[in-house]
Amino acid sequence: MSDRPALALLLCLAATTAPVHAAEEEKSSDDPTKIATKVGITRASDEFSLSGSVAVGPKLKFNARVSESGLWSVGASYLLPVAILTFSAGKSHFDSGVEQTRYSLGGFVPLSQIGLKTGKLQIFVPFGYTYTNGHGPVSDIDQSDGLPIALSSNSGYAGLFLLRPLGPKLTAMAGGNVTKGTHDFSGVALGGGLSYHLTRRDTVGANISYVDNSFGTSQKLRFSYRHEF
Repeated sequence: MSDRPALALLLCLAATTAPVHAAEEEKSSDDPTKIATKVGITRASDEFSLSGSVAVGPKLKFNARVSESGLWSVGASYLLPVAILTFSAGKSHFDSGVEQTRYSLGGFVPLSQIGLKTGKLQIFVPFGYTYTNGHGPVSDIDQSDGLPIALSSNSGYAGLFLLRPLGPKLTAMAGGNVTKGTHDFSGVALGGGLSYHLTRRDTVGANISYVDNSFGTSQKLRFSYRHEF
């Protein structure tokens, strides 16, 4: 499947999509369970990537991302009463020369949905399973999507993701996950950052992620902008 036509379709649909449902409008743009139409651009590892999501009603959205180097991912998210589930497929390559195609099913559980009161602090539990037909696993965390990525022939991950408003426009976030997979693969990924809401629909952000797994360590700094329709 070509990545560029898929992303172009999402961007075209964004211009004609229905307004965000009232219940979703109340959520922060950083909330990984929010169903909304948005486009964004991210600078990381000396290259740009373009991403987009298209909401179809209050429970379903389609997602896509493509980078300058041709890496891509496509998928869909569905909001359940106590969690959001996301299926995605994508291609990745790494400094070691490894190139992989992955298929993931994961999601987030907001602890507020199961009765936990945490005040201004929002706590989410990410979880998931990934199948990869590449040559070696890597674990990473991508906060611009909100969804931690775990790569292996067969692997599962779980962790925590936190959001805390620091003011009317500034939000802090932090997250981490642990991964266990086949062939004795294991990994830990940590990330944190800040987002600043220029307007109700425009947000800039910066975050850093650190990974330590069976294949070594890596660190990424990302800067992003996104617009929500």
